[in-house]
Amino acid sequence: MRKLGAAIAAGGVALGIVGWFYRPATAAEWAAWVQALGVLAALFWAVRLQVGASRLSLDQAGQVAAMFATNMHWVFRELNDACVKRSWADYAVHRRILDEILAQGREVTLQLLDGRSLAMVTSLRTIAVEALEITEGHTDAGNWPRLQHYFDRRLPSIAAWLSATGNPPESSGPTDYAGLRTSYGQLGER
Repeated sequence: MRKLGAAIAAGGVALGIVGWFYRPATAAEWAAWVQALGVLAALFWAVRLQVGASRLSLDQAGQVAAMFATNMHWVFRELNDACVKRSWADYAVHRRILDEILAQGREVTLQLLDGRSLAMVTSLRTIAVEALEITEGHTDAGNWPRLQHYFDRRLPSIAAWLSATGNPPESSGPTDYAGLRTSYGQLGER
């Protein structure tokens, strides 16, 4: 935007110099000058709106990517907790949620992401697909420690992606690692 502002300022100065030496004498010349200034102002305004819309799209894509990563972190913590507790009901619910979160991650527009966010989203999509494949055949009597180890190993990489993109995992998700606190503090705290 600063380059655009500098270009507009330089154009205005050049137009002012030309106007100083070639002042309009007739009404038709004045009309041409006013029309030229109006066209330049309209072009400036259109470019300014386009730059603003582009920035907004980039910000929104980054927010959706961060939300996807935050949700991934949360569901992996919940799946890890379900495996530790060997709770089939919690596990089944959170596995379905993981599938929905992966669908959310597939909706992120990759073309609008910067390099780090792009790498994060593609890596997290891969982790989510891998998790769904690994957990597909798991049953109530399945190998809980193996799954718990898998989720436990993936949590630090998800947390690292969150931190690298400016969204630390301490403030993400509805619960902390122990599942006892909300992100706003201890339950029952006043």
